[in-house]
Amino acid sequence: MRQNFSIIKTGFLAFLLLITVQFAQATSDTLETNHRIPPDFVTAYYNAYSGLPKAERLSPFYADDVILEDPTFHFVGKGRQALFQNFDQANLPNTYRWDIHQQIIEGNHLVTEGLLHAHYFDLPYTMRFVNIFHFKDGKIVRQYDYYDTADYDKVVEAWKVRKTNETK
Repeated sequence: MRQNFSIIKTGFLAFLLLITVQFAQATSDTLETNHRIPPDFVTAYYNAYSGLPKAERLSPFYADDVILEDPTFHFVGKGRQALFQNFDQANLPNTYRWDIHQQIIEGNHLVTEGLLHAHYFDLPYTMRFVNIFHFKDGKIVRQYDYYDTADYDKVVEAWKVRKTNETK
């Protein structure tokens, strides 16, 4: 009797394991479908961010409840409206061209790395960058930006010196 119970228990556990694995796979497929990265995202996003960036071109990529963290510039933006409220004004002195060297996709996560070629007013600079994106329903829900600002910092300082000299 005890041996029969053990066989039944083992069979039940195997059945439970099979059902759990199938449910997990179905859930994973559903999550991947719901959180999928749009197939042309990298090209479309960085094209929208090129030249003089505008909120109207970039905001459609973001979910309403997005959180963007940029520790390089000590910035945290919570919500699409707050993120783009002063975006156009803050980017007036900048123009951008993005060269993507790498992209890594894992599920609903995307990492891009490359060089940003830009101008601060008329002064050129280059920054290596890494952007990390998390997606839900084809929209960015979380983003982390990291930049090497050594060249940018020099350009901003040179611009400040020039402006100070112009006012003398």
